[in-house]
Amino acid sequence: MSMTLNLQRHAKRILAYSNRPRLFCSYRNGTLSSPGTNQTLLSRIESAADQKAAITTVLEEWRQQQKHGNHQLNPSLVKGIVEKLHDSKRYRQALEVSNWMIEKKICNHLPEDLAVRFHLIENVLGLEEAEKFFQSIPENLKGESIYTSLLKSYAKSGEISLRKAEYTFEKMRKLGMLLRPSPYNSMVSLYSSLRNRNKVDEILREMKENNLELDSPTVNNALRVYAAVCDVATMDKFLADWNAITTLEWLTTLEMAKAYLRDGSKGKAREMLRRTEELNDPKSYERLIRLYGEAGEREDVYRIWDLYKNTKEKDNEGFRALIGSLLKLDDINGAEKIYYDEWESSGLEFDLRIPTMLMSGYRAKGMVKKADKLLYKTMKNKRLVISINPFVEELVKNRNQVKPSDLRDLIKNLRDSNQLSKALEASTWMCEKRGFNLFPEDYAIRFHLIEKVLGLEEAEKFFESSIPKNMKDYSVYDTLLTSYTRSDKTLVKAEGVFEKMRELGFLSKLSPFNSIISLYIQLGKQGKVKNLLRTMKENNIEHDSVTVNNVLRMYANETDIETMENYKSEWVNADGEKTKLEMRTMDAMAKAYERSGLLLKAIQVTGSEKEVHRLWNEYKKKAKSEIERDVLRLWVKRDEIKNEEYRSVIRSLLKLDDVQGAEAIYGEWKPQGPEFDKGIPCLLMSRYYEEDNEVKARQVEYSSRQKQRRMQFKLFKEDLIGCAAGIVGSMLVASVPPMIVTLCLKYPPEATIICLICLIPFVVE
Repeated sequence: MSMTLNLQRHAKRILAYSNRPRLFCSYRNGTLSSPGTNQTLLSRIESAADQKAAITTVLEEWRQQQKHGNHQLNPSLVKGIVEKLHDSKRYRQALEVSNWMIEKKICNHLPEDLAVRFHLIENVLGLEEAEKFFQSIPENLKGESIYTSLLKSYAKSGEISLRKAEYTFEKMRKLGMLLRPSPYNSMVSLYSSLRNRNKVDEILREMKENNLELDSPTVNNALRVYAAVCDVATMDKFLADWNAITTLEWLTTLEMAKAYLRDGSKGKAREMLRRTEELNDPKSYERLIRLYGEAGEREDVYRIWDLYKNTKEKDNEGFRALIGSLLKLDDINGAEKIYYDEWESSGLEFDLRIPTMLMSGYRAKGMVKKADKLLYKTMKNKRLVISINPFVEELVKNRNQVKPSDLRDLIKNLRDSNQLSKALEASTWMCEKRGFNLFPEDYAIRFHLIEKVLGLEEAEKFFESSIPKNMKDYSVYDTLLTSYTRSDKTLVKAEGVFEKMRELGFLSKLSPFNSIISLYIQLGKQGKVKNLLRTMKENNIEHDSVTVNNVLRMYANETDIETMENYKSEWVNADGEKTKLEMRTMDAMAKAYERSGLLLKAIQVTGSEKEVHRLWNEYKKKAKSEIERDVLRLWVKRDEIKNEEYRSVIRSLLKLDDVQGAEAIYGEWKPQGPEFDKGIPCLLMSRYYEEDNEVKARQVEYSSRQKQRRMQFKLFKEDLIGCAAGIVGSMLVASVPPMIVTLCLKYPPEATIICLICLIPFVVE
């Protein structure tokens, strides 16, 4: 018994290394016919197939001719016909010939013949019919080849046939049929498609334990699964171990390049992309274009595009790959040129995804007008003005590669272009088609569109009756809350939704707080706003620009300067990088400062150059009135407007790009001492140098020297006057004649100085 088992295993090992399964190998008649006869029959069958005639009729005529000519019936001739039809993938005709051979009992079948017939049935009639054929085969004829074919078919079917594949694999293990790499490769291929890395490792370990050398398909499948899970280290080691005996497929090299890109190894990714190019397979060009785009290689993208155009007929997928890569490379001009100069004139069938892609690129660059113009042109050219749904239906029907992401991009572009009714049509169509996997965000967008197009009442009905319960997540409730917070009439509903979101644990993000805070500020409910701010702080919820602007306006309207400034210092830095203040916020804060008499702070915060000038004039009037009020109070020091105040207003005007206004204020400036403030002219000079206006910069430099000289002369005069006043005082004490004192007080300072000089001799005496 043991010897018999060993002989069986030895026979199977011999079979494992046979070159090719034989078709219909056990014949009743062994005579072979000439190649000429074979070719004649093949030509007849091919002609019948082209004319969609019954091949069995041709076979019967040939059979009768053989009989009338007293020729022995030669099954090998028909076998050769089946082989040729099978190799040329004319599976239906091959199966028809095979059926005729069985019906007429031309020959007996070996297990290898059954495997080929199984393959033909699967390709023509489907896996279910092939399974029925497998079940009809007697157990003694179910050899390794038929089990291997069955397992391979299950592996190709993916997850839906996973259990059947695993059962078949275990059955082959029990029957001692796991003697060559093919069944292992099928399982590696299946687990690779499911990204089940652990199972792949398990199969590879078993092959190693059974001393089975890995074949090229197994290595390729294993590399793809390591690439899919981005295990670059294992992928590199595995390739190094098997590189010598493996021919890498282009799908494998591209998947490995993707893994390198995700790992940040752009150099290795480029090497693998070059290796893909060496395979010279035009089917790889579209993916090469995409991956070179991800790798940041603009020149390579264009180079592969040239290869693509020369070796492969251009299609929409190629254009999508090219335009998408150029947009990733920030080459909006290149993408635009390809679209208008090549795609529009290509004569290809219209594909809405391509203009949609360019529209999205325009919007990402802030080129809103171009995006809108392209959308209007597209809709007009394709007659989408009345309804977009029939076109979308046709698009999906004719192009099974259309993805939900393509439709989502279309809907977004329609929304951004304010084509809300058409966006709603497309959104409704997508949500009602069962072939698409929908997400809560899809329902949230549709709710928003219904509200905008049909009103809040219809949107509420949609929320209650059409959104599945498992789809009512944060995004849907947040959209509902935003709708309610747009009006004070729906305050109660807004508060109800907010509390519902609290119950569901949806208040871990900022958006719902922003919505309800905005409504409370609108209604003047500052106390509730402050409670919400405390809640946000307790839950470590960061404020964004919307929150900061809303809260600052609230404190400004209350003229709560101290709280407003404390809050601003916490959430707004000097450069505005942390939070950008809105114009209305800056205006509200400026008004709050003005009400409090803090005109300089109002100047610093306002976002309007007109307001800067108005506030500056108010500030100067206020300063002048204070000087006039204190003119009789000699003990009060009456300062003019200080240097730092001029610096503040000039800086504010330059920040608002009012260079001319800043120049005017600079012209008013009369520097005070004792030190000259170089910072004020430097503000203007820096701006001029930024604008490459060297002439203006030199003019300011010259005028600043003039202002400095005048300031120094003024200080010198003041010092002389002070000195003269001291002398006058001494003379008074010394009982200088009253006439001289009167003379000194009567004349201006210059004359007084001269007079005092004249008095020196008297004082000396």
